Amino acid sequence: MEGMALKRNRSLNSMNIDNFQELIDLTDYLAVSDEYLIRKFKEGGSYLIIDTYGDFLILKRDEVDTVTNIIWNDLYGPISKEIPHILN
Repeated sequence: MEGMALKRNRSLNSMNIDNFQELIDLTDYLAVSDEYLIRKFKEGGSYLIIDTYGDFLILKRDEVDTVTNIIWNDLYGPISKEIPHILN
């Protein structure tokens, strides 16, 4: 169990990015957080998000607004409704 905890707590900086070299070559660096590396594809404008476990998501440019709105509304609630949410 201790090994799993260590693996979960490793920083993104120590992640073996070589596994994603083909994707890295197609993208530009945008930002990094404690858990995620965020890159943008040079062509098409889609986003590559890689987590500390080595899982990744390609978020298509035309879905960014929809996906971020869904997450925002879940956290803060839609402006027109009074629904209990985590942060509002």
